[in-house]
Amino acid sequence: MFVRTKLFVSLSALFLGVVLLVPPTRALTQDKNADGQAKKDNITITGCLAKGAADGEFTIAGPDGTSYQLTGTKVTLKDHVGHKVTITGKPAKADEGGSSAAKLEVTNLKMVSTTCS
Repeated sequence: MFVRTKLFVSLSALFLGVVLLVPPTRALTQDKNADGQAKKDNITITGCLAKGAADGEFTIAGPDGTSYQLTGTKVTLKDHVGHKVTITGKPAKADEGGSSAAKLEVTNLKMVSTTCS
């Protein structure tokens, strides 16, 4: 009986040592989107998708009233004009002399409703 107890204690100590020495890899990694950008940099907005001033331009206004000009080629936006959608994207790179504060590069679109009401 003493040998079993000693073996159990030794194996338990070995297992515990291995668990404590192996770093928790999940805690050390950041979730990333398809572009390799950290997800925390993404902005998600649910609102009505509208056509912009020029062809190929689109806008969305969030519930707080903030309006974004949408860019990007990964998602087909024209098929969802007039729909309530949830857009996920990252702040777009600034144009020369311009501000990127109101521009969003769309990486994902989910249709919520076929109407904006």
